Amino acid sequence: MTMQVVPNRPAISNVLIKASANGAFRAMLLASPTDALADMGLPPDDVEILANVRASSLPDFAREVKMRLMACTSWS
Repeated sequence: MTMQVVPNRPAISNVLIKASANGAFRAMLLASPTDALADMGLPPDDVEILANVRASSLPDFAREVKMRLMACTSWS
């Protein structure tokens, strides 16, 4: 059995940390990811992953991000 490793994406980690610490940012991220990410200076690939996530809670958002990152590694 091969264990799939999620790639290290510091910018995505920073977004999730900010969302866990800042309720206003978390609410904006869940309601409108593109608007929440607009001024963060993220790499375009990370914005693409995060901006298309639709979730009603931060744990659901993080789960969806993890699934997307794991899918990205299977493309390479």
